[in-house]
Amino acid sequence: MKYVKDVKILEDGEMATVVIRLSERMEVLSSAMKNGGHTVTDTLFIVQVPHDYETGDPRGDIDKVMEKHGIPDHAVGFMTAAEVKYVFSTVESEYENVLTFAAVTAGLSNQVVAGELLENWEEKHRISLERYRMLVAGTINIIGISPMPMTDAAKINIMMPMIEAKSAALSILGYRETGTTSDAIAIVSPIGDEREEYAGTGMPLGISMARSVKAAVISNLVKRGDFPHMGTFMDVLKGKGITKELMWEAALELYIPNPEWDTGDLKRRFESKLEILSEDINVSSLIQGAVALEEIGNKDCICAMPRGMFSKDPIHLIADEIIGMQIAQYIAGTRGVFEFHRFDRHKPGVISKLGPFMDDMLCGLIGGVMSSLYTDLFDERS
Repeated sequence: MKYVKDVKILEDGEMATVVIRLSERMEVLSSAMKNGGHTVTDTLFIVQVPHDYETGDPRGDIDKVMEKHGIPDHAVGFMTAAEVKYVFSTVESEYENVLTFAAVTAGLSNQVVAGELLENWEEKHRISLERYRMLVAGTINIIGISPMPMTDAAKINIMMPMIEAKSAALSILGYRETGTTSDAIAIVSPIGDEREEYAGTGMPLGISMARSVKAAVISNLVKRGDFPHMGTFMDVLKGKGITKELMWEAALELYIPNPEWDTGDLKRRFESKLEILSEDINVSSLIQGAVALEEIGNKDCICAMPRGMFSKDPIHLIADEIIGMQIAQYIAGTRGVFEFHRFDRHKPGVISKLGPFMDDMLCGLIGGVMSSLYTDLFDERS
């Protein structure tokens, strides 16, 4: 792009700084740590900091880096925990003769859905540290360069497709989160009298910029190996409030005591069987399918089903029972299907509180596991 003079990565031991030098002084509107807001400059930079970075003087730390590398005081600067030598990308896109440029550092550790609290921080931090040991860490900084002068309103307007493109990139890779808690953004545009007034998601400038940002974010997250950490189906169910303790309580309600069997041993077997099945891709797929269908149904987005009907669990909806029966049959054969129907008829414990797909899925899982255990115990006795 003609407005980008050069892009350099300046290394300083394990840390590095990306410096973008422009071919002329340009207007920048940003949320950057250094010279954020509205300013004019010909230099932007991104300073890498340690993954466990904590300081009371981030601006002072940035100033030290600027002095070391001879970065001018008017430059616009960002901070990131991303290993910029590996997860920094630039992308150019063109739509209807509008060429845009995006420079991005992207990685995830504190990803969150906008408006929700940051949850499971310890687990996300653990995963992020594992990636950091492989020289990949993260946050998302986005710098977009427009080829045409823009009004202030247009500069704010174009941030919408830029941010939406970032979230779309996360969605494409399988995340429900929309970004991280420390993301930053900048839009750079030439100085001029004839200014673009509109740059939203339907305008050529907005479309081109969104494509640049999305491609750059995806490129970096793929480099980093930053894909959703799903864990096992036990983790998925726990996220829905369904713990193995609640599953055991539901199983116990329909258990007819056998004096030859120890209930404590049966519980241990139950939990062990769940752990073994949690490594089975077929059971996992059926359970995740039920969870996804429940979410779609709760949004009234199941094809061919009128709005408002899902919550009533209509009698002609049998796909939920089919999933439950398949889970039970896969685990324990015909006997498992019999147990599925018994659990589906009584809906003990936590099962009674769940929606159409979730309750039948759990009936199949618990019924299949219990039937399998009964068979094991009878076989051991004989």
